[in-house]
Amino acid sequence: MTRKVFLKLLPILVLYLLVFMFLADKSLEWGDQSRYVMYAENLTKGFYAPHDTLFLWNGPGYPLFLTPFAYFKIPWIYAKSLNPVIMFLTVCFVFVILRNYTSEKMSLFFSYVFGLYPPFYAEMQYLLTDPFVRLLVVVFAMFMMKWFKTGRYRYMFLAGVFCAFAALTKVFFGYVVLAMLLLGLIAAKWSIVCRKISLVYAIGLLFCLPYLFYTYSLTGKVFYWANSSGQVIYWLTNPYSEEFGDWKSEAEVATVPQLYRHKAFFKELAKVDFMKQDEMLKKQALENIVNHPVKMVYNWAANVSRLFLNFPYSYKYQNPLQLLYIVPGALLLSAVLFCIYPLVKFRRNLPPEIIHAVIVFLVFAAGHSLIYAQARFLCTIMPFILIVIAYTVTNLVKVEPRAQQV
Repeated sequence: MTRKVFLKLLPILVLYLLVFMFLADKSLEWGDQSRYVMYAENLTKGFYAPHDTLFLWNGPGYPLFLTPFAYFKIPWIYAKSLNPVIMFLTVCFVFVILRNYTSEKMSLFFSYVFGLYPPFYAEMQYLLTDPFVRLLVVVFAMFMMKWFKTGRYRYMFLAGVFCAFAALTKVFFGYVVLAMLLLGLIAAKWSIVCRKISLVYAIGLLFCLPYLFYTYSLTGKVFYWANSSGQVIYWLTNPYSEEFGDWKSEAEVATVPQLYRHKAFFKELAKVDFMKQDEMLKKQALENIVNHPVKMVYNWAANVSRLFLNFPYSYKYQNPLQLLYIVPGALLLSAVLFCIYPLVKFRRNLPPEIIHAVIVFLVFAAGHSLIYAQARFLCTIMPFILIVIAYTVTNLVKVEPRAQQV
């Protein structure tokens, strides 16, 4: 990237810094912030999950990034202040990738479209994984592109490393890694592209093994990423007609009157550790699927809607802030649907990295629709989605004026 291009992108960084300064606060009360701090502090003491509760709700990727702040007792507001810089670097890498497929002018345009995507701003002021994992994903996408274009093994290795780091940061991505590896191995006999994909994801999974061995030592379970999946699956299979499959916390179950039907079960869960809770929740979820399959399909449809539009949610008042998700989400969904025909029509001429990006999006979206979905989760792979949309618009679609009839 030239200095000239960097200066043209700089207004995005200025905007990010202004938004952060306006919104940021020193508290760690909202969302998962305190949990990431706990894990980072645990790492400075030589362990990760508390041994008494086996609380393994998140992977160690982001806590590892936060460990220096915990070790040197740097105020957490300084860790939060890195979010605007991380987000700006993500935009810069998006430009670097797009420049391989289109003009500088169009690359700048789509980089701004990416950088100004409203849902990105929702977590900017918090100590959450969202900005960090997007940076990991876009760097992974860049090295995948270089691996396909050059065939140099250092790019294959680096792609695998960043793939692993993304999986350790967002544990759901670990299942995407496994799915992509299996798909690559199945098709490797017929496609050199699939063989290249398989090598990268094999390296990615290899770098995840230390963490998976650690979770095995605690739980005795193979390929155990976290014990948060039971809760999201339980809520997705929720059989009650007034509830739409969205996740609810223990605090909500205790305080929201409409959730009274879940209170007795959650009181039983509170008596055991998190691994046992996970097992009990999954068992109940399986019973719900068997006994209420139609309701499961209904909740799944609501999940797909939440993935793009962040709507609907059970027992929550809607407010104008929802437009920050619904409007851009609808535009994004429209762009994705628009790309289907040209991508299918010219599928034999697509660069392998674009094919790879499409498959990652499909696997990620399909997988998340089967557990728990919010619009913020789709933001994880927005670099892949934006790259595919930009490539389609600039390389596969041609707009011409209709000739006037005499």
